[in-house]
Amino acid sequence: MAQVTTFFEAELFTFAEPLQAAQRAKQFEFTNLIIALGQHGFSQGFVDRFVDERLKLMQETKHSALLNYAQSYQHRPWPSRSSSLLQTKPEVGTGKAKTIHLFKSKQQENFYEVIPRFFPTYHFYPNVALSSVLNYPDIKDQLSEKSKSYFFQTIIDSVVFDVSSGHEPRYFIELDSSFHDETKAQANDQLKDSVFRAANTKLIRVRLLNARASSVEEFEKLVREVMRQLSTPQASLEQP
Repeated sequence: MAQVTTFFEAELFTFAEPLQAAQRAKQFEFTNLIIALGQHGFSQGFVDRFVDERLKLMQETKHSALLNYAQSYQHRPWPSRSSSLLQTKPEVGTGKAKTIHLFKSKQQENFYEVIPRFFPTYHFYPNVALSSVLNYPDIKDQLSEKSKSYFFQTIIDSVVFDVSSGHEPRYFIELDSSFHDETKAQANDQLKDSVFRAANTKLIRVRLLNARASSVEEFEKLVREVMRQLSTPQASLEQP
């Protein structure tokens, strides 16, 4: 585990440097979540550099949470030198806020409401970067060039973390829909499946065959059936 952490510390900034600001911000969000949980194992030097780099990035992208984040790390030299940062309220433009919903469909929203009912002692996060939960150094030699590129660009719909074991991921769940019947989506699904095979980790795919029956109650029935069948690897995880 220490080797993985060291590799991540050495590669994160090199990997993120050529990315556009928006893409870099997305990568930093997931690492920031891990640091905020306080059970990451990163060196203090890495954490300090990460905070400094994220503060600069948040200022560059005019992130709305910049003020609060800077106040949380006032011991760092960069924010303390920028006294105007801590005294100035973030600028807000006129008109409607340009935000998007966390969930891309009502199906995703209803599914998210159901999952915590089955894992009351675990933490459940939607839209988690694949690179945040699978060990890339251990599997990269088994991946094709396409899979390697895809690894750092994709997310998992839902990940269930065991808090008692330091937020170790326990279940990886993909909510499929008719969109996954399209050629491009199927190709991406195959890439994601190949990554999970290389990681010797199960990716649970669930799908309501009746797209119109996507209520919370229907998802609860589906997830209950999925959990029952998990002990039978060859069983179908689609709703009959």
